[in-house]
Amino acid sequence: MQEYGPDIVGEVRFARQDGGYYVQLYDRQGTPVGRTGLWRTEAKAKEAARRLAAKIGGE
Repeated sequence: MQEYGPDIVGEVRFARQDGGYYVQLYDRQGTPVGRTGLWRTEAKAKEAARRLAAKIGGE
């Protein structure tokens, strides 16, 4: 797990059938709080996760 925002962690997963990467985000208790879209590279998926975590954290 990697930290993407305050109290938001996530893990990069590869969607084999779709051929891309996405990041599933969780709060500190392990509850899913969001998921990025599908990206061709792991780096782009991580950047999308940072943006999504900022949006979730700002709510």
